[in-house]
Amino acid sequence: MNVLVSGYYGLGNIGDEAVLQAIVKGLTNAKITVLSANPELTIRQHNIRAVNRNNPFSLLFELLRTNIFISGGGTLFQNITSSRSLIYYLCQIILAKLLFKKVIVFAQGFGPVKGREWQRLISLILNKVNLITLRDKDSFEELQKLGINKPKIEVTADPTFTLPLPDKAIGRKILKIEGVPEGKKLVGIVVRNLKGKPFDQQLAEIINWLKQTYDYLPVFLLFKSPADMEPTVHVVKHLITDSKVVFRESTPDEMLAIIANLDLLIGMRLHSLIFAAMNSIPMLGLSYDPKVESFMKEIDQPYIKLDEDFDIEHVKTLVKTALGKKSTNLTSLQQRAKRNFEVINA
Repeated sequence: MNVLVSGYYGLGNIGDEAVLQAIVKGLTNAKITVLSANPELTIRQHNIRAVNRNNPFSLLFELLRTNIFISGGGTLFQNITSSRSLIYYLCQIILAKLLFKKVIVFAQGFGPVKGREWQRLISLILNKVNLITLRDKDSFEELQKLGINKPKIEVTADPTFTLPLPDKAIGRKILKIEGVPEGKKLVGIVVRNLKGKPFDQQLAEIINWLKQTYDYLPVFLLFKSPADMEPTVHVVKHLITDSKVVFRESTPDEMLAIIANLDLLIGMRLHSLIFAAMNSIPMLGLSYDPKVESFMKEIDQPYIKLDEDFDIEHVKTLVKTALGKKSTNLTSLQQRAKRNFEVINA
């Protein structure tokens, strides 16, 4: 069975590479080809076949030879980041269906999609696919609102929940190499660029409070390098305490192992929070996108919406709540994540 996979791959995002790693592990009987922004990197990291995602001739050739076209995972069908990317992913599906290929929208979060015309276009196209699996219930509700109901739709979970946990010692060794002293309580910080109201100073105040109150050493982790470096620097410059930045361009397994050594994680990026949940690490979500809020509600963990006021005292209360609270529904999420592959392999 030949499978062609499209997503945000080869662009240095640890979360997306973790999804691809899970796909490669889960589709054991498939011959996988990935549409990648950096085919050489994808081949080296995942030991699979990859072609340039920006070459239309490569796309056409690979679609002609494939049996199944997989779009996902991730949040590909949204136009908040860019309408160009939405057009890109929709056109791939149109071409695949014109070539009579089986199309699976795989383990995706959905939206937000702004504009009635865009919503109608997405509804028209996604109603033509063969199967849709979604990583959260909120995405299912959004599809229902748009009248996307013709293909089989199943709510699963993010595929990364199927990945085995690596040895914690690997993460400890990496932290030591990066200059993080042993024997310290660690709070991991994961930020990303955010349009709109800045919150650097408020987040720095929370980190300073964590140091003064709990003696936590802040360790900044880059889930997309170098893009996450700039927002990290903006927070660090407001700190009155020492901090460390892990500059290493880590693999998903390495980042999972690093996060296993934390005592608390405060994160914007979805997969930083997923990795913390997988390792049973207390966390506070900084929600810049509905996908983060949806996940935090799913595991019953505290979060704040960054488009609302960043109330320092409220955030301190949420941190205290996080430190005494375990994530829920993890077994269910792991089982649902496996369903992504069961429906394809069936």
